[in-house]
Parts: sequence; structure tokens; C-alpha cells
Amino acid sequence: MLIKRLFPLFLVVVSISFTWNMNEVFANSSKDELKNYSERKFPQTLHIKYDYEDMYQFLNITEKEYKAEWKSGKTIAEMAEARDIYPQQLILYLAEKHFEALDTALQNKEIDEYFYYDYAISYMRNDILEFINRNPNKY
Repeated sequence: MLIKRLFPLFLVVVSISFTWNMNEVFANSSKDELKNYSERKFPQTLHIKYDYEDMYQFLNITEKEYKAEWKSGKTIAEMAEARDIYPQQLILYLAEKHFEALDTALQNKEIDEYFYYDYAISYMRNDILEFINRNPNKY
């Protein structure tokens, strides 16, 4: 009878002590992460410089054709579509170039890991889509 009454109390004590230890571990790791975060250098920027010779090869186009189509208002996406290159292929090609630039910048300590992952997760897709779908000569 006494055991039945004390068992729920025992469970409560064990649960509280278990969660107390878990909070302590997470708080310590968060403190270390914040310390590293606060030591970041700012501002951090990434400038993607495309190798247009490589892009001409990917698009199966000459420099002269590219410049003529660009001047006429065609976007890179439209040039690719005219050559039966699927949009996903173009996006993956450019994403690879972005990751190469990110890797180089990270190795050269121009950016840190936080910037690397933030850019890759939050900004890369939109930057690529903007790049392939805009042409100031279009309008």
C-alpha cells in the first residue's frame, strides 16, 4: 500500500531531476554556440563571379550568340530553354558554381560557417532564380 502511494512521487522526482540535467546540458551548449556567434566578423558578403566561357559551354552557345540574344532581351533561362536545357538542370549547374564560391570563401576565411549555411539555405535559390530570369534589356 505504501509503495503504491510513493510510486507516483518517485516518478515525479525522477522526471524533475532528469529534465533539470537536460536543461543544464542544453544551456551550456547554447552558451558556447552564442559565444562563437558573438565572435563573428561583420559584414560578410559573397560575390559570385560567373565564368561565362564555362556557361557558354553549358548552354551550348557561342559568345557572339549569347551577347546577341542577351541584347535582344532574352534571359539565361530562355536561352537554356531554347536549347532543350531543363530549368532544373540550369539551376543545379548554377548551384554547383555557388557552392564552389562558398567553399572557396570559407577556406579563405572570408565567410564563416554561419554565413555559409545561412546563404545556402535562405538565399541561394532566390539569387539563382533572379540571375536566370532577369535581363535589363528585356523591357
